[in-house]
Amino acid sequence: MDFTTNPEKFLYVSDLDGTLLDGNGQLPENSVQRINKLIDKGLNFTIATARNYDSAYPLLKGLNIKHPVILFNGVYLTELHTGENIFFSDFISLDIIRKVVSIVEAYNVNPFIYTYGEEHFAYYKGVNNLGAQSYVDIISSEKRARKVDEFVFSENERISGFLLIDTSEVLEPVYAELNSLYAGELNIYFARDVSNPKFHWLQSFHQKASKGKMLKQMTLHLDIPLSNTVVFGDYLNDLDMFKVAGYSIAVENAIPEVKSSAHRVISSNVDQGVICYLESLFE
Repeated sequence: MDFTTNPEKFLYVSDLDGTLLDGNGQLPENSVQRINKLIDKGLNFTIATARNYDSAYPLLKGLNIKHPVILFNGVYLTELHTGENIFFSDFISLDIIRKVVSIVEAYNVNPFIYTYGEEHFAYYKGVNNLGAQSYVDIISSEKRARKVDEFVFSENERISGFLLIDTSEVLEPVYAELNSLYAGELNIYFARDVSNPKFHWLQSFHQKASKGKMLKQMTLHLDIPLSNTVVFGDYLNDLDMFKVAGYSIAVENAIPEVKSSAHRVISSNVDQGVICYLESLFE
């Protein structure tokens, strides 16, 4: 199928960090204007990100996106400009999260636990490395961070995921143990922190939560053939989309596993590769 002709017939879905956003994790006003011009020409464009709504909306509010966005690695399918969640994937059970906390704390790793209730929060007890501290600084500015003495969740809160940040050497045995125990219950990603390569992230969601699964749900909702989707990404959590989409595109700065899985590699996020590619479709 030729994705370069009649682009109005296709749905284009881009990751944010490391893909659409610039090197500072921002979407400059010039980029917003360029994307909106393409949408005005008929481009069906939306986002699939690991960010939650509170983190993604401030970056995207200037975009005239007409389709739902995939948030938090596929936990939510959400209307961007209202914040209404259209679909949810499953959440991690309290029993599993208690066991996970016990396991990771035995390795002297401090987890971040993501919850969804009336608001999104990230609970943590403390940090013991600069990578985790950098993350706390980010989520504190978004007013999501909640430092606690113990992990106690209210009745209306559901566990949407958890995150561990430490060196590869520290997290490798943690990953091995969690993967051996919960491969059927958890969707676990383990890779270096793109913005801070000295550290690795071990991030997990419910096994049914992934960008690829929610992409399928979104195309059903929009009545668009899955084969008519074009996806852009740079990281491990984008591979689920690459496997199911009609066409997959990696940016030049993507990790090797993503670039080798893509149908095509374009310019990096710093060079605005996604926007340049989309603009080329209308030339």
